[in-house]
Amino acid sequence: HTMLQLHKDLTKAESSLLTQLCTGCIELKHFLTKHRVPGFLSSQCECQQGAETPWHVIMSCELKAVQQSQLKSNSERLDFVQLLTTPKGAKVVTRWMMESHRLPQFNLALSLLYEGVP
Repeated sequence: HTMLQLHKDLTKAESSLLTQLCTGCIELKHFLTKHRVPGFLSSQCECQQGAETPWHVIMSCELKAVQQSQLKSNSERLDFVQLLTTPKGAKVVTRWMMESHRLPQFNLALSLLYEGVP
């Protein structure tokens, strides 16, 4: 899929979040610590099982293990690449990430986009 196709059916907030997930330039502890943002002394996730990166949060964070089942495709396994590189995956992973509340800057978009939507 081309990048344009990937973003075509996403809202501005979803598209922005997808870009951040793909580039790793996202307000998760690994990025914030790496860029010496005051107040972030460790890149360690709250689960203490690894650095808080997009891959960790989506694929292996023990704090999100229950919700990770929402991300599985028909193959019943998480596929990080498929989530970030297919239109269907992009829609699912951006909504899931917003619903995780790890990125408070997306809370307004979350309530406007998905409130009352199953």
